[in-house]
Amino acid sequence: MKGHLYRFTIEHIEDKQGNSLALSPLTFEARNHDDILNIVEVMKGKMALDETDATAFAVGLKLFGEVMLKNSKNELFKQFRPHLNNFMKELKKT
Repeated sequence: MKGHLYRFTIEHIEDKQGNSLALSPLTFEARNHDDILNIVEVMKGKMALDETDATAFAVGLKLFGEVMLKNSKNELFKQFRPHLNNFMKELKKT
């Protein structure tokens, strides 16, 4: 598969009670047809979200969307695709 290759590292820093955690990070690589870093920068100025929320939203949406495209024959994704397409059209208008 062609596309940009990214490495993601997620560290669980503290639990919901605020206790520090010393767990191994989750690291994985994923390809995406879009430049996610550029999209994050664009999203920071597009929506009424703070920088952290805009970043999390953009990265999550791009990862989800790419998995959906890659697995387009999955029945669950087939049902959801029209909704995501409509959402993306509205997002691009902002």
